[in-house]
Amino acid sequence: MLYLHVSNRTENLLRHLVEVLRVGGRRNLFAKEILLIQSQGMERMVSQTLAANFVSWCNFEYFLPLGFLTYSARLLGMEVTPDGYERKTMTWRLEELLRDIEGEEYQPVRKYLQGENLALKRYQLADQLANIFDQYQLMRPDMLAAWEKKRLVTRDVHERWQCSLWRRLQAEGGQHRGAVLQSIVSRLQQSDDLSAILPERVSVFGLSIMPPLFLDYLQGLGRYVDVHLYVLSPCREYWGDLELRRGRLLAPAESVAANPQALDVAPENHPLLVSFGRQGRDFQRMLFGDQISFKMEFSSYHDPCEDGKTTLLHRLQSDLLAGDVTCEGNNWDEQDRSIHVVSCHSKLREITVLKEHILHWLYTDPKLQLRDIVVMAPDIQEYAALIPAVFDSIQHSISDRSLRRRNSVLAAFADFLGLFQGRFSWDEMLELVKEPTIAENLELSRSDLDNLQRWVTEAGIRWGLSGRQRAESGLPDFDEGSWQAGLARLLMGYAIDSDDFVADILPYGDIEGGGAAALGGLCHFVSLVEEARKMFATPQSLSEWSALLIDYAGRLFRGQFDGGISKDFLELQELLVELGETAGAFHQGVVDFKVITAWIENTARETRSSSGFLRGQLTFCSMLPMRSIPFTKVCLLGLNDNAFPRDDRHATFDLMGLAHRPGDRSKRMDDRYQFLEAIMAAREQLYLSYIGQSIKNNESLPPSVVVTELLEVLEGCYQAKHLQVKHPLHPFSGRYFNGEEPGLFSYDQKYCQVAQALRELDHKPGRWWSGRRAIVREEIAVRDLFAFYRNPQRWFVRDCLGIRLDADEGVVADSEPFAQNGLEDYLINQELVTRLITGDNPSTMCRKLQAEARWPLGEPGRLSFSKRVVDLRRFVKRIESLGFGERVDDLEVDLEVGGYRLTGRLANLQECGILLFRYGKLAGRELLSGWLHYLLYERLTGRAVDVVMLGKEGEFRFTAGCGSTPDLETMVEVFVNGCREPSPLYIEPGIAWLKKQAEPEAALVAAGAALDRILEAGYDRETSLLLRECDTATLLNEPFFELAKIVLEPIIRRAE
Repeated sequence: MLYLHVSNRTENLLRHLVEVLRVGGRRNLFAKEILLIQSQGMERMVSQTLAANFVSWCNFEYFLPLGFLTYSARLLGMEVTPDGYERKTMTWRLEELLRDIEGEEYQPVRKYLQGENLALKRYQLADQLANIFDQYQLMRPDMLAAWEKKRLVTRDVHERWQCSLWRRLQAEGGQHRGAVLQSIVSRLQQSDDLSAILPERVSVFGLSIMPPLFLDYLQGLGRYVDVHLYVLSPCREYWGDLELRRGRLLAPAESVAANPQALDVAPENHPLLVSFGRQGRDFQRMLFGDQISFKMEFSSYHDPCEDGKTTLLHRLQSDLLAGDVTCEGNNWDEQDRSIHVVSCHSKLREITVLKEHILHWLYTDPKLQLRDIVVMAPDIQEYAALIPAVFDSIQHSISDRSLRRRNSVLAAFADFLGLFQGRFSWDEMLELVKEPTIAENLELSRSDLDNLQRWVTEAGIRWGLSGRQRAESGLPDFDEGSWQAGLARLLMGYAIDSDDFVADILPYGDIEGGGAAALGGLCHFVSLVEEARKMFATPQSLSEWSALLIDYAGRLFRGQFDGGISKDFLELQELLVELGETAGAFHQGVVDFKVITAWIENTARETRSSSGFLRGQLTFCSMLPMRSIPFTKVCLLGLNDNAFPRDDRHATFDLMGLAHRPGDRSKRMDDRYQFLEAIMAAREQLYLSYIGQSIKNNESLPPSVVVTELLEVLEGCYQAKHLQVKHPLHPFSGRYFNGEEPGLFSYDQKYCQVAQALRELDHKPGRWWSGRRAIVREEIAVRDLFAFYRNPQRWFVRDCLGIRLDADEGVVADSEPFAQNGLEDYLINQELVTRLITGDNPSTMCRKLQAEARWPLGEPGRLSFSKRVVDLRRFVKRIESLGFGERVDDLEVDLEVGGYRLTGRLANLQECGILLFRYGKLAGRELLSGWLHYLLYERLTGRAVDVVMLGKEGEFRFTAGCGSTPDLETMVEVFVNGCREPSPLYIEPGIAWLKKQAEPEAALVAAGAALDRILEAGYDRETSLLLRECDTATLLNEPFFELAKIVLEPIIRRAE
């Protein structure tokens, strides 16, 4: 007999189940208890409940619907071969069939399967078709039966080729699941007594929707065994005949004219049941249809208002239970937060605000435990990276993550396979080497990885395994910048200490003896990649691919074998074995590597696990169908506009999209019904969160349409207004701690201290850098002094505040150079001038720069280098004409200056003076650098020498004995003050002002123009940041004038 148990609460259905198991008789005490469920999460909840009630709960077996189908068929002695029609297997069967599409009916398919990446397109089409055929089996078995008789049931252009493809699939043998289910139903309806071979009792729990054919199957099974169907329904009344409000509004004009009341929603119809409940209504219509007979065993609805609970949530649930809503007398208490809507600026803020609420709940309700709270999102993976960071101090578990997200070994292996679709760039390769599972195998420490990145980039490795690999990819076969050339430099540099080419290889000389192991690990990895590239280039059968991938996985993750094989590696291995054994049994052709990588990615993305569900901790999970498990607090995140509910996007050739039938799955309707189930599952509070404010401009953003509809109903029928709380962008906002807004609070002491400090500021806030001043040590490095006088404002931001704004600084391109940027070009010019002065061979210099990936390659690079050398030789001749002689050793600096110790080295010394050259335009910073050289040399040696600053188009000179103002003490004093706060010494504006000092107004205009050029150019980001709140008039003040006169004026006057 088919018994129906109905309630609006899962707890009541579980009590029904317990009572049925307790009082129901059993012919065979050793027979297993059979339970049919929809998900692992539901299985865990049922098991926990039964174990708690029976103390000992054993000898049971859970089945998912399709697994139970196979189980029943085998009990009935029917031959079942459903594996060939399982979606993953069908993908490969269809992929092989799509290789032969010569018939006229396949014209639409041939039009798609042409051009590049044909094999990948064929696999992707097969994957989509497998998904559609999988649904046809249970949702459209009548259509498949018609196809088998060569009859078409629609006029759609895509039905002909799908019919032909399905018949070819059938011709290979076996029965699809729909046919198996129909055969079982027929057997159950025609046989006299099958009770001896069937289980005594079957309990179906948590299925809120199913195909009509499966319901017929349960009806037939009920002829011989007790089938208990436990159904959750939000309404105690029959609500299967409710019509959607939209359907009424879109009714034809003639019917509206004939029946004006058609536009009115009947007062007994709750608007949320109408809007969210289509899936539940469809199931109720099927369940109470003429073809299904059952016995109503228990019906125990629970009205929360009967317990004296009158919160907004309980009144909403009570009205849903009754199927209507009474608008009169619904006075909402503003202190009622049983339904709470939160608007934030980002996912991170959603998580942090949620944490504060959970801490508040735990603090105010001592009986509440973490297991009583569930946090759901449309896709919890979007929050998976943030949750551990925010909830590190709270025990929690994350469920419903894809195989790729939760299995680090599989993710790293997928990335490894992805290398062969790219250019083998240095950053992609090193990112993979840094994966903990691979680094462990290569025995690389964190410091080893840092060294490897520096070695690889400085050795000139950019992309490509070798010139041969590039040629095989249809590219020029040059070796420069490849892994082969770069590793040769690294190995030669480890073996030989030389700055010149050895056997046509330029050694990289910055690897010490301790780096041998790290370099060896990198070489091993690159060798493995090169070997795999050759093996993966040849198409192979699925069985061969399986064996090959298992072999490379073992070699790539040998570190996972220490102390036993890890669970993650076993999961990867099982996946690869399945490819060869299961899929390989149905597919005999050879497959391209691109198809294999697509299969790995699809499988890793689609396979999800509920292992983190109901572990007795705070549970984070996705909103999945038929997961109506009750919790004291139900929290929903990510209820954003256009993100939830999802849209139904049928493929153009999906025939199910032509006409909806009861029992058909709809993502959009499923999501709406899940939202209704979440409302019913909340026992004390429903917490809804969405991104409602733009993080860029604070513009208001709408929530999901389901949230909007809920709020409209709550306001219109329950007078509940202002349920939404808009949270500030920052967690340290004073609004969290002033106690003026009940919805805003925080338990974070650190943020409280920040808010307190901000509130105590009773004057206009100072500069943003106030309080961040550097501590000036007694010892000052000479290089810091020179760096300060190159750009005092940049020095303060970078070196005193520790803020570096050059996002591109240190970023190495993943391609060979085609041209130099301004800074790199300047550095190369300076280096080339130095080498030309010492007599280096230009041809060798060009080869070195190309080997280091600092100069364009090939003949164009050599031609441009020759032109550059011609220009630089003219500059070198100007240097030689100065007659300063050869360069001499640097001077050691160790001086007491103004109470500080100045240490370091003084460079750029020649036999007859000091020479500073810049192959570019000279600026004020060169003057200051030259003056510092002059002062330091005079202090160190007791004598003065000429200092020449030579530029591309001019020169400056400080003649020996020209004076010593400003002196070294003054320069150090200005430096020290510039470390404590931003210095008003703006070099170029100061020089511009001094040049026109005789005309005060013109001098100010010139200084302002120079300052504006600095701020507007964009290259001096530090100065722009430092002065962003100031205008030109404010900056050109008395301290600026004073420093310009003290430091810049005497230097300019002495420069010849």
